[in-house]
Amino acid sequence: MRHIIGLLLLSTLALSLRPETAQARRITFIRDAEIEDTIRLFGIPLFAVAGLEPSAVRVHLVKDPAINAFVANGQRIFLNTGLLIASDNANQVIGVMAHETGHISGGHLARTHEALRDASANSIMALVLGAAAMAAGQGQAGSAIIAGGQHVAQRSFLKYSRIQESSADQAALDILKKTSQSARGMLAFFKKLGDQEALLTASQDPYIRTHPLTRNRIETIQAAVAATRSSKSPERPEFVARHSRMKAKLIAFLWHPTDTFRKYPESDRSIAGRFARSIAFHKKRQTQKAL
Repeated sequence: MRHIIGLLLLSTLALSLRPETAQARRITFIRDAEIEDTIRLFGIPLFAVAGLEPSAVRVHLVKDPAINAFVANGQRIFLNTGLLIASDNANQVIGVMAHETGHISGGHLARTHEALRDASANSIMALVLGAAAMAAGQGQAGSAIIAGGQHVAQRSFLKYSRIQESSADQAALDILKKTSQSARGMLAFFKKLGDQEALLTASQDPYIRTHPLTRNRIETIQAAVAATRSSKSPERPEFVARHSRMKAKLIAFLWHPTDTFRKYPESDRSIAGRFARSIAFHKKRQTQKAL
């Protein structure tokens, strides 16, 4: 019996650690002075009004086409290139960054570890009871106890996660209001992702799985947007230009030139369009066209 319980405990411990180590898989960072400067420009006002020392907050760019952003290792925000490319404007990126800043200022990372430990404890207790029942010859009952315990632990953690997300939403709204920026971008981006909740997990972007959206959350943000005067604030021209150039640069360097030309055809005479085509021609070693 002790052998059975020991094996089951090891199994559960491995499973319970997955939420913590999911973000710890091998990831590739990209460094680009111009893009990093743009992200810092977006973030400094957010960090300051949230009571954080801007120079202490680190923002890392992750080379990953999936739409995702997360906080880890203290005051570090990780933004996937997929999220930046999927954003329609600077306001959407700023909305996501404000949300992640809310997680940092709220101390959510440390509390998440506590919640995971509590969930693991519940699951382990169910395993011990279930293993005891199985050893006593009540295999079906033991399996039911184990499955039920893991389900309860999972629901407990997800409930806590939803509470954290709502808290970070409220913090983001407050941050955007204090910096006189619109929350419309945050709302638009979350609505875009909210449509994926009905998809199978394998088809969802990671942001949905790590930041569970609910209709109530989106409705709360929508109500705040309607009631806040700063929601009508236009984007700063510098932010518009910076975002379009950042997005064009990422697409040109990360996509195949053919896809870049399709995204930015010759008819696109904008600075971002010409910049993207120049990089694409350079990748094709067509130096004259790149100039």
